[in-house]
Amino acid sequence: MKKINIITLLYCLCLLFACKKEKAESYSLEAGSRASFKGFLENDYFNSGTIEVHGSGFTVKNERIGAGEIKIPLSTILITNQLTPAQKEQLTEHLQSDVFFNMLKYPNVTYSVKNAEKLSKTDAQGNNYLIQGDLMILGKSLPLNIPAKIELSAAAIHVLTTFKFDRTKWGMTYASDPGLPANEKIKNEIEVSLDVNANL
Repeated sequence: MKKINIITLLYCLCLLFACKKEKAESYSLEAGSRASFKGFLENDYFNSGTIEVHGSGFTVKNERIGAGEIKIPLSTILITNQLTPAQKEQLTEHLQSDVFFNMLKYPNVTYSVKNAEKLSKTDAQGNNYLIQGDLMILGKSLPLNIPAKIELSAAAIHVLTTFKFDRTKWGMTYASDPGLPANEKIKNEIEVSLDVNANL
């Protein structure tokens, strides 16, 4: 009986050790993480800026990143164009208004990560992962997969990516009328770049 109890105890300890070893750790984005963006007119003039990025709940297991959520507070928009302070303030308020992101009703843009799997081959832009998830803008959530260069270490995740999305699919149609002149029509696609780190 004593021998059986010792064997049972050893077996339980082995199971406990195995579970700890397989446990996926949870990562959160570093404070100060930001994204940069560009919105183009049809004549190729563009407005640019940065915006804070927050996120938590990301897990890593067998070179695969699990579910997590990225939150982008629209109150943190900073315009980086060579404009006067008054022009920057005006442009910021315009982007936060109900004709664009409607910040009063929808204070955040969110991206819900389903998973990020390593690609079988790095692409021409150096991307080695495909992030799969859903982007929510103006209360509307649609799938958006993002190719990215991701570096994993024992305690950190570094994500580097540049991608575009069609704003009109989420109902952001301001200045998208095809009949507008090139210096007034905004291109449907917004360019976004991410260079962020997440730590345990």
